[in-house]
Amino acid sequence: MQAVKNAVIAAAGMGTRLGAGKPKSLIKINGKALLEYQLSLLANVENVFLVVGFMEEDVMTFASKIRRDIIFVRNANFQHTKTLGSFYLAARNINGSAIFMDGDMIIEPRTFAKFLETAARLDDNELLIAVSKRISDDPVYCAIEQRGDDLRIHGFSFEEKSAYEWANVVYMPAGLMINGSSHTFEHLQKFLPAAAKVIDRLEIDTPEDLRGAEKFFKTNDWFGIN
Repeated sequence: MQAVKNAVIAAAGMGTRLGAGKPKSLIKINGKALLEYQLSLLANVENVFLVVGFMEEDVMTFASKIRRDIIFVRNANFQHTKTLGSFYLAARNINGSAIFMDGDMIIEPRTFAKFLETAARLDDNELLIAVSKRISDDPVYCAIEQRGDDLRIHGFSFEEKSAYEWANVVYMPAGLMINGSSHTFEHLQKFLPAAAKVIDRLEIDTPEDLRGAEKFFKTNDWFGIN
């Protein structure tokens, strides 16, 4: 089984909903920045692309101390683009498939490792979409069909509630990324149905999310740091 070779973290945004005055990727929870958590998950991925924009020099300096071979991609138009646009900027430099993930999450490592294992078994033209059973305050619900341990996603919706939500992580051919103004899940809609895999993650969008995550890690030790 071949290993996943490429990963993209979108960390260009301003994080205005959080209101911290610095990039969300540098926000610390339980003593570690969001970016530290994410890079630890990708330690065995050969090529890691980090898309930067808001306060890019601070993000690049911090990231370089953690991983010297990280590949930086600048999104000069970060104030006017969504995550999909950042993904596209990195995808232009990638041959084959890659993991594309938002930079505003902490992902439980065991579930992410299973996601990586499943992705590595896929054919070159297949997608694997991460879903979560931990429903956020502003979810994009996923229509899921389950057969045994296999999940397939058939659609996304704000209105049609389900037990799963879009987890802002996808493994897909880089050539399928576009420079669009839509949300990433809206772009993925055209490739459904597709395989899905459950990951557990905390999304950090608001001050309430931040406080909730701090409280969560007082009793949950995902990374062995308590």
